[in-house]
Amino acid sequence: MRVFIGYAGEHGSTRGIAERIAATLAEQGLQADLTDLADERAASPDHDACVLGSAIHSGRWMPAAAEYVRRYTPELARQPLWLFSVGLARVFGGPLERWSRNPDPLPAVRDLLSPVDHRLLAGAFEQEHTSLPGHLIFRAMGGHYGDHRDWQEIDAWARDIAHRLLSAPSEKEHHQNATAPSLRVL
Repeated sequence: MRVFIGYAGEHGSTRGIAERIAATLAEQGLQADLTDLADERAASPDHDACVLGSAIHSGRWMPAAAEYVRRYTPELARQPLWLFSVGLARVFGGPLERWSRNPDPLPAVRDLLSPVDHRLLAGAFEQEHTSLPGHLIFRAMGGHYGDHRDWQEIDAWARDIAHRLLSAPSEKEHHQNATAPSLRVL
C-alpha cells in the first residue's frame, strides 16, 4: 500500500515531522513517498492514501500546501486523507491553540474532503526564525525557543494511520505488486 506524504514548511520543523511519519509508516509495512509541496514537480497523489501537513504562519497554511490542496481536490477526495498543522500554539495553549486548530484553508478542506483526522502538532522555533518585533512578542507571551515537537505523539499518530490503512481493505490493493515497503523521496 502506497501513502503520499506531502509537506510545506519554512525552517525544517514540518519537514522533520513528515520524514518521521514516513519512516514510521515504512516501518509498519507501507510504502511512504515523501514530497515537498513547494517543489514544482509535486504531482497528483496517485496513491492509496495521503498525509498532508503544513507549517502555520499567521493563522494560515503555507501557500504551497494550500495551492496543492486546491489543485488536487478531486484526487484527494478519492482517498483516505490525514492532515497535520505545525505551529507553536500547542506550546502556548488557550486562545492561540483554539485559533490554530482551524488555520486557513482547513475549514474549507474539511468540508470538501472529509479527512480522517487533523492534528495540530508543536514545531520548533529559534530566535533566527523571527524579527526583533516577533521576538519581543514571542517572549512577552512566555515563549521559549527550541524544538517542541513531541516525537512520541507523532510516532503514535503515524502508527494509528498505518493500523487503519492495513486493517481496511483497499480497492487498489488488488492491483499492486508485492514489493518491499520503502521510503521514497519524490
